[in-house]
Amino acid sequence: MRKSKTEIAVRATLIGLLLLFSLIPILWVFMTSFRSESDIYSLSLLIHDATLENYRTVFQNEYMPRYFLNTAIVSVATTIISMLVATLGAYGFSRYRFPGSNGVLGFILFTRVLPRVTVVIPFYITLRQLDLINTYPGLVLVYLMVVMPVTVWMLKGFFDNIPFEIEEAASIDGCSSLRILFQIVLPICLPALAAVGMYAFILSWNEFLFALIMTSDSSTRPISVGLAFYIDDRGIHWGELMAASALMSIPAMIVFSLTQNMLVKGLSAGAVKG
Repeated sequence: MRKSKTEIAVRATLIGLLLLFSLIPILWVFMTSFRSESDIYSLSLLIHDATLENYRTVFQNEYMPRYFLNTAIVSVATTIISMLVATLGAYGFSRYRFPGSNGVLGFILFTRVLPRVTVVIPFYITLRQLDLINTYPGLVLVYLMVVMPVTVWMLKGFFDNIPFEIEEAASIDGCSSLRILFQIVLPICLPALAAVGMYAFILSWNEFLFALIMTSDSSTRPISVGLAFYIDDRGIHWGELMAASALMSIPAMIVFSLTQNMLVKGLSAGAVKG
């Protein structure tokens, strides 16, 4: 059935408003990063006195390169480990049934729904006992608690959409379970893996609460915590904060631009039940 012009116009308007609502905060961040201190609180949409001073101040901050390096190390490590473990776990939940499997899967999701503030103290005590406070391994361990439930559930949905007959045929030909997974299933799910991996990376890159509690100095502190230091007893340094925030968003944008085609395919594959 053909859609009427009115319906098309209404949908286009709603999509445009939603897009505008999503882009305004991003535009505000980038525009504020180029404003002078006297122009920060201006309600005008135009930048009257554009300046690069905010970016210059951020680059002159001796701790910022370290913050970026720390964030990259922890985010990449978290993404790789979560994807390896979640792939095996999600495939197991998708293809094998055992007593209590649904309960275990529900508990994994519950750990994501559980407010993070409720587990901060237990995690801190555990990491302190293991002497992992203010270390990369300690951050990766707590980041996995944030990322793993999402990756397991998303990947399980993708694995559920793969016809089991393909694996049965490979099994008859003598393929082991691991060979079926790595040589048959994963190549089919490559777009889905890219989508889930990108999401895991962004979650790790933007994590703040655990990073704030589990780090004590610049040796391991990520950029998400470093941004908080632009708020001090003199107030909020909006220009520098927005400049640092804009720089912080660049790696996530690069990852998205490199994987956007696979991301679209992966999201489409997860939306259709095969």
